[in-house]
Formats: sequence, structure tokens, C-alpha cells
Amino acid sequence: MSITVLALAGSLPIVTILLLMVGLRWSAVRAMSVGWVIASALGLFLWRMMPGWWIAAAFYGVLQAIDIILIVFGAILLMNHLQASGAIDTIRMHFGQVVQDARIQLLLIGLGFMTLIEGVAGFGTPGALGAPLLTGLGFTPMAAATFGLLMNVPNPPLGAAGVPVLGGIGAVIDEGVLAGAMEPMVFLRQVAGWTGVFTGTMLAILGVIGVFLLLYWFGFEDKPSEGQPSLRDAWRGTRSAAPFALAMGAVAGLTQFLVAWFVGPELPSAMAGVVALGTGLLLVRYGVLVPQDVWRLPEEDDASQDSDQPDEESGAKMSVWLAWAPYMLVVLVLFVTRMPGLGLREPLRGVVVEWEQILGQDIAFTLRPLFIPGVIPFIPVAILTALIHPMGLKDAASAWGKTFRQTVTIALTLVVAVSMAQVMIRSATNPDDLPGMMQALSMALAQAAGQAHPFVAPWVGSLGSFMTGSSTSSNILFSVVQHDAAGDLGLPRTLVVALQNAGTGPGNMISVLNIAAVSGVLGLRRVEGDLLRRLLIPTIILATLVGLGGLLLAPLLTHVY
Repeated sequence: MSITVLALAGSLPIVTILLLMVGLRWSAVRAMSVGWVIASALGLFLWRMMPGWWIAAAFYGVLQAIDIILIVFGAILLMNHLQASGAIDTIRMHFGQVVQDARIQLLLIGLGFMTLIEGVAGFGTPGALGAPLLTGLGFTPMAAATFGLLMNVPNPPLGAAGVPVLGGIGAVIDEGVLAGAMEPMVFLRQVAGWTGVFTGTMLAILGVIGVFLLLYWFGFEDKPSEGQPSLRDAWRGTRSAAPFALAMGAVAGLTQFLVAWFVGPELPSAMAGVVALGTGLLLVRYGVLVPQDVWRLPEEDDASQDSDQPDEESGAKMSVWLAWAPYMLVVLVLFVTRMPGLGLREPLRGVVVEWEQILGQDIAFTLRPLFIPGVIPFIPVAILTALIHPMGLKDAASAWGKTFRQTVTIALTLVVAVSMAQVMIRSATNPDDLPGMMQALSMALAQAAGQAHPFVAPWVGSLGSFMTGSSTSSNILFSVVQHDAAGDLGLPRTLVVALQNAGTGPGNMISVLNIAAVSGVLGLRRVEGDLLRRLLIPTIILATLVGLGGLLLAPLLTHVY
């Protein structure tokens, strides 16, 4: 059976989900359930997966969803404690006094805070923490969800202490694949360096893009009778904030590139976040590049979005430092538990729950419970918040109960989505030795692209992260395919693998898993299709820019492995 036929068949679950969510506005769980049925039918009848293997693969996906569900639970719990204690109200009041312009607030949180959190934790943490903070600053839940996903696009490929490179690419490209051409660690550091070229460029321009889309999608206050403003209106509001956005973006992007190129994959996003946030706060403090016109989000009833977010301020007032203390503690704990060399990373990772053969099949499940951000630090910090903030036992119990209810509503979506992705991935194990659904898609794109493969490579990465919600998983799936395709075409292998890695960022933004997680944290229901449809355009733009960059660089790097 030809690769083209397999690729077309393997694309059916993905195309169906997109049509149902974007075209018919189905909820994520309904669309993903249909996709799961199609993927399972293809796996059983076209790929001829053994029934026992198919059941084990689907169940493995259910188990894999535990990681994400725990992250969401911990983030929601922390947010509910902060709301109940009045910390969110205090943060909103203080931040509104220091920075009244919603455009600058978005840049500080998006380019600074979220980049830092991705660098030390990753795995959905930036949106889970950053989006609720945006709602605390007056953003509607829908706006917070949108930019909680959008503003983190450049960071996952080099985030989470370098796991997507070291644990993703490094897990599959070893001495055997490299065949003595270079040491694996040298290869990974070169891939990280080239990845930083593309992710740093995305960071440099993302601030302007984010401000423009904030105004275009949510800046209808000046034209209440017409709703959404025109492109000209949005650009007019963007121009005055563009110098600040470009300055923060350039600082973040340059830092990420330099650290990736000269230091390695462990620290680029964390350092970029620290430098960008510090620079932004200094610019605000001294009034440099800050727009003279102050733009605020409109006051609007967001009930149409069916959010569980509270409409009224609640809780006692407190000092600003006390209100910010849980966030600062989260960042501190994430840093000391994730950074190598500090003595805590490996002991936490060493606590492992394993199932070596799921349902008797050669599929092993591993859970590192103490290394999941939802467990450490979200839950302990939430409990500590209840102790140090003026919260009574009744308020704390109410926060826990509300968190359980909110988490249950999205857990099913996550379980179905991850289970479907695993069926598609594990279809590669079949009696006819056919490439799996995901591999067939990648191989068909590589064959069709030829010398234009550098343009296609980011799209393959986006496909992988869209399906799995993870840059690391996407790299495990496709890095060897990219490496070998580049060798066959005479293209620089490190560059092509870096393009694949950089492309995982845009795909993460529209992953159903990440959309469901952020929506769940904010209490939004039935908006997954709207978010996916809205974010498709920036995904296409950013993936295209990365691909064009690859096309320009590839002919200049013929001497590079």
C-alpha cells in the first residue's frame, strides 16, 4: 500500500475533528470522540492492529492523560484559592495602578511571565498560570484563554528545562542514527542553537502580533454599534504600543537565541522570560517607550461565553506582596526543582509509578507524580495560600469542591484526545509492517516536498504537537524521519530537525489538549471550536514564517551536518 494512500487515510481523524470543531462548532469531547472512533476503525481494519495491542494503546492514552489532568487540577485549585482569598482582586488593583494599559499588561504577562514559566516547567503550565492572571487584570475569560495560548507559541521547543530537545530528540537520535558523524550531545546542542534562531525570531515579533490581535478581536469599545473594529482601527491602536512590544520581543528573542546557541537547551526560555520581564518592568518604571495613550479593555458582560468565573470581587484586601507571594513561590519552587545541579530535580524524578506491560502488551506506562507541576508546586502552594491568606476553612473547602467540579468537566476531553493520539501513534506496530498513521503523514509530506522540505518540516512538527499537545512527543515521533529525509535530500540535518522542533510551538497553540486545559482552568465551556478557529490563522502565519526561514538558510548551510 502506497504512502500516499496511508497518509490520506491517516489524516481522516484529524480532518474530521477540524471540520466538526471549526465548521460545525461541536464541543471538543464530541468531536474527539468521533475522531477516536475513526482512528480506532482505521487501526483495526486498515492497519490491522491486533485487538489486544489496540486496547492497550487506547488505555495507555487514558493513563497518559493523568499528567495533564493533574496539571489542570493544581492550576485550578491555586486559582480558586487566590480568588476566594481576595488575592486576585488585590493583584488586579495593584497591577492596574502600575500598568493601566491592557496592551502593556499583555506584553508583560505574555512575553515575560509566561516565557519564564515555560522555561522552568512547561507541559501546559504557562497557560494554566498566565491565563487566570490575565482575567485578574480585567481580561475576559475568552481573551485570557486566547492569549494564554498565543503568547506562549515560541517557548515550548526550548522550554521545560530543555526536555523537548534532550528528552524528545535525544530519546530517538542516538549513536546508531548518527552513525559516528558526531556525538549525540553535540548534535542536540546544534539543534538547540538553530531552534533558537527561529523561536527567537518568533518572540521578537510576537509582541506586535499579540497587541494587534488583542485590539482586532477584543477592542470594540470605540465602536459599540459595529462590534469588532477594522484592521485599520486595530493597527492604529497597535502603533503606539509597537515600540514597547518590539523592545520586549527583541530582548526576549535575542536572549533565547544567545542562550540556546552558546549555552544549550536547558535555559533559553527561562532566561528569556527573566530578562524580558525585568526589561519590561524597567521600561514601565521609567516611562520609556510606554504609549502615551492608555488603552483599556471594554467592560462587557461575558456571560455569552458561559464561564464559571466570578462576576463580583470577593475576599478581603491584603498587601500586594502577600497577594503575589503564591505566584512568586510557584516560580521559585519550579526553578529549584527543575533546574539541573540544584539537588532536587533527580530525587523528585526518581519517584516513579510504573506499569511495565499494560494488559500484557509491550507498552510501559511511567508516571513521575512528584515531577508533575500540578502536584509540585501547585497543590502545596494552594494549601499554603489558604494558611497565609485570610481564608476560613469554609472558603478553602469550597475552593476544593469547585476545583473538583471544574476538573471533571474537561477530564473526559483530555482522556479521549490522548487515547486517540496513542492509537494513531501505535498503529505503527502492525503485522504488515506499515508506517503508522502519523509516520505516514510525515513521510508523504517529505516525499512531496523534495528540496522544499525545509519549508515543510515545521508543519510536520506542528502536526505532531497538535495531536499530542507536546513538543517532546512530537519530536519523539518525527525527529528520526526528519533527520533521514534531510540526509537523503542533501540538506543540513541539524537545521531540518531544528525546523521540526521550532514548528511544534505553533502546533501547541491549537492542540485540543491545550485548548481544553486552558478552557477548564478558566471555567469556560463549549468554546473549544471558537478558540481553535480563531487561532488557526496565527498558527499558519508563524509556521509559514519558520518554513520560509528554513528555505532561506538551507542553501547557505551545505557544510553543516
